[in-house]
Order: sequence, then C-alpha cells, then structure tokens
Amino acid sequence: MHRTVSIIIMLSLTLGGIACGAGGSEPSACATFSTTTAVKMDDFSFGPACVQVDAGSTLALDNVGAAPHTFTVDGADVSVDVAAGAQGSADLSGVAPGTYTVLCTYHPQMKATIEVG
Repeated sequence: MHRTVSIIIMLSLTLGGIACGAGGSEPSACATFSTTTAVKMDDFSFGPACVQVDAGSTLALDNVGAAPHTFTVDGADVSVDVAAGAQGSADLSGVAPGTYTVLCTYHPQMKATIEVG
C-alpha cells in the first residue's frame, strides 16, 4: 500500500511539473497576458511576467534594478542587454507569431512569457 501511494505521488509531481512548463525552455503557461509596450526589469523579475504584443512591435525596456539584465527571447534572434538603471528597446519585427520564453542570461531564474500575435 505504501509503495502504491509513493508511486501515485511521484507520478502526480512529474505530470504536474510537465503541465507547469518545467521542461527547460518551454514557455510557461499564463492564465492572463498583459497587453503592453513596456517591460520593467527588476531584481530579479520581469513585469509584467506575461506579455502579449502585436507582431512587429517594439517593447520599451526599463531596468529599475541594481543589476544588469538581458531581455532574451528564447527561439528568436532577440537579446537586449540593459545596464542597471538604464533603458533599452527590444525590436520584435523578426519574431514569428507564437509564445516564447523570455529570460535574463545573467540570471537564468528570471523568466517571463511573451505572446506575439
């Protein structure tokens, strides 16, 4: 009985991790997306964490934190380095419609999701 319960728990955790996007560079699932033209980079998060933009958009980036960050779109040719306290912009004109993971290459735990429409 104990072994059966252990197997059920392990299966639940494994399937839960897959459903929550625990598979590396898979885009995380967002319940809601914010339609915006600006993203804040703070120590150590993107805000909003789930962004929806039109294809061809340019996002304003505002690093309000004390550390440098990148806005790197996994699977697209977009990576913008923004120094602490500085601003930048991410040109998404070459990004095909879809859902992408955004990360900071300095701080890999810093992630967001962007949906290009």
